[in-house]
Amino acid sequence: MHKFALFGIILLVAGQTLAETTIPWTKEGCESVKGTWITAHSATDEGCDSIHCNGKNFCRSNVELNWWSGFIWCQSIGRELADVETACPNSFASGFCANLKGNNQWMWLDGVCASGLAYVFRPKTNELLCNSSYTPRSNKAYILCK
Repeated sequence: MHKFALFGIILLVAGQTLAETTIPWTKEGCESVKGTWITAHSATDEGCDSIHCNGKNFCRSNVELNWWSGFIWCQSIGRELADVETACPNSFASGFCANLKGNNQWMWLDGVCASGLAYVFRPKTNELLCNSSYTPRSNKAYILCK
């Protein structure tokens, strides 16, 4: 019986060690986990200012996932799902995200905007959405990690 318990503990520790991968925070590191490196707009870019654009780097998944799977994907590469304030600084009032303008994929962001709903970036209009017809559990979008 003790052999099985010891074997179980070894498997548990080995599984946790393998599951936690911290990628170098570089374009190459992001691409090594099948992601796309994205650099947000900076304050000097057209249509931006220091309040709405921060020039931060992100790793975006190359596959669409539901919000929960995306949350886990970011953790599995040693990162966190990008929060709204980092991805779209000071965008709550306007709902417009100048920082990510020009990206062509819907992207899940961290943050609860309503009961059971999460923020999603809509590329066509550069908006932050909290929409009951686009739910974290059933809909898929790309994942933005910071």
